Amino acid sequence: MTTVTLLSELLLALRENNLDGFKHLLSLGLQELGLDVLDELTRYFLVSLLSEAEADRMVAWYWGLSL
Repeated sequence: MTTVTLLSELLLALRENNLDGFKHLLSLGLQELGLDVLDELTRYFLVSLLSEAEADRMVAWYWGLSL
């Protein structure tokens, strides 16, 4: 899996409100790309591409909430 593919798939999972798919992709990205790449991807690219509502929903998912 490439970084671009992972980023695209993560964005699609977020837009589809697919929490299980998002978590699975994060796990897969962690295994295949490593923590450093996944951290940079989520911190610098994914968050900057999200709308404010999507970013809020992502934070809520992390805390186990649903918006």
